[in-house]
Amino acid sequence: MAPGKAELNGSQSLLKPNERALVELASDIPGDDPPLREKELEILSLYDRIYDQQLEEALFLQDPVDVSLVEDVDAELVKAERELLEARAAYSVRRKAIESVLMTEPSVQSIYSAHASPTERVLLPLINRRDVLSLVYENLAGVNNSCVENLSNAEVSNIRAVKDNRDLVRSLLEVTDGNAEEEEIKDLKSKEELETLKRENKNRRDEYMTMKRIVSAVIVASGLDWASDEKLLTLVVEDESADEL
Repeated sequence: MAPGKAELNGSQSLLKPNERALVELASDIPGDDPPLREKELEILSLYDRIYDQQLEEALFLQDPVDVSLVEDVDAELVKAERELLEARAAYSVRRKAIESVLMTEPSVQSIYSAHASPTERVLLPLINRRDVLSLVYENLAGVNNSCVENLSNAEVSNIRAVKDNRDLVRSLLEVTDGNAEEEEIKDLKSKEELETLKRENKNRRDEYMTMKRIVSAVIVASGLDWASDEKLLTLVVEDESADEL
């Protein structure tokens, strides 16, 4: 069932006008299956039964293998599996070719024939809907690829920003490192300013470590191959030197 317009409003904001028009058109086209007569339903049922019977017949006609006469059972099993896959592939191709022929003729008649049967005329709206949905899918796939690309670029920008922030924090800590030797400051106001800077540095350090862990979680959850990228690996793996800042 096609989604309603209310459900599409939130996701259509990223679409271009022509793409939104296609989505609305696809949602307006009824997707109910055409009614089939009893004879047509019986034909479809018989077609499925023929397929099952052909498989059963192929199994019955298969010559049994005497395992006691086989020298290398494992090799024979591998050979049998390969032959089974080849036979299944050949049969699948054959069946799809037959179904393609059976579907193509009524479709062509419904579009081009001036004397199409009632059943063939029923196919025409479905063919039109299929074409519209194909266009919608193609456009939405392009939008999805664009969103993925934008997300990837945003992640890279975020990683660079975190790196720049880390460098700035390190530079600041080098200037106001509380562990370095300091001259005795006698001015009370200067001491208070220094203590304020130390507290701000501690807060910045805590914020930096929190941001680093968030970015690490985002990178791991994004599915990117961070293990093979030195920069991403540095962000994901805990950096002891950063913890000591």
